[in-house]
Amino acid sequence: MKSLVHTFYLFLIFVYGLHFSACTNNSNFKEKSLLPEGEIRGELLQADENRSVVKIKALQAGADLARKFDLSPSRELELVVQPGDFSLLLKNKIFRGKLQETYSGSLGKTHLLHYVWPDDRGERIRLNNVNRLLRRDTLSMGQDVIRTVGDQVPPFALYDQNGKVLTSEFFDGSTTVLNFIFTRCSVSDMCPASTMKMKQLQSLSAKTKIPFVQFLSVSLDPDFDSPGVLKTYARGYDLDESNYKLGTARKTVIDDLTRQLGISRKKDDGLPLDHTMRTMIVNSKRQIIYQVPGKSWSVKDFLSRLQPNQG
Repeated sequence: MKSLVHTFYLFLIFVYGLHFSACTNNSNFKEKSLLPEGEIRGELLQADENRSVVKIKALQAGADLARKFDLSPSRELELVVQPGDFSLLLKNKIFRGKLQETYSGSLGKTHLLHYVWPDDRGERIRLNNVNRLLRRDTLSMGQDVIRTVGDQVPPFALYDQNGKVLTSEFFDGSTTVLNFIFTRCSVSDMCPASTMKMKQLQSLSAKTKIPFVQFLSVSLDPDFDSPGVLKTYARGYDLDESNYKLGTARKTVIDDLTRQLGISRKKDDGLPLDHTMRTMIVNSKRQIIYQVPGKSWSVKDFLSRLQPNQG
């Protein structure tokens, strides 16, 4: 009898221990959920390209999502993703993004994972370290000083359309045509026209066999232009991505970069982003060698300046 009571007592301890452990793990998960509401950090487990659906493991989440999904470290979610974000997730297993309710024909009512960013800790540390240098450099320049022909571009780190870190080392060894755009721009003679001219310039430089030429467009609207959105934009314009990168980063980084390179932008609630334009050529030593302010730069002019015998 005593043996039976002892066995039963051990069983109760075991069951209680399991319950306590589960509660503790879930509690710890929620305590570590320091992300803003609506955001989630996760790991890609499976991807179904035909249905544009992914299965992920939640690593962190905003308090609202942690409560809504009763998230724990072992909880898996099946989510719908858009094509650009799907491409990003295939290359970057650890990510950060936002969730919103949506409807899928195959899944019914479900959630859309969008505004997806890579979130590998090592790359994030590298990105932050470089952009601290950018911040310090911007503050040292003062309000009214901008970089112009003869100056070097400042240090910076962005994510490209594939979610890979892109730093100012990108300029080394090549001549780069650099401009600033944003994907939601609907003014035909601004960003859309500039992207078409960049595409034409890229094509002509390849046909005329100008060596070591590349292209970089930096987003002015990082609150919307995540790497996946830039990927969709590149595909929409059928850009040759072999030597054409599109870059984005958090708003403070874009603020510093545009301030140093003489691009002004203003966002009013309910109105499109208002901005200036500047297209420039940066040489292999990161030095600005030519620039044209405004939207009226010429493909023919830039093509002639990309020739090897031009400065």
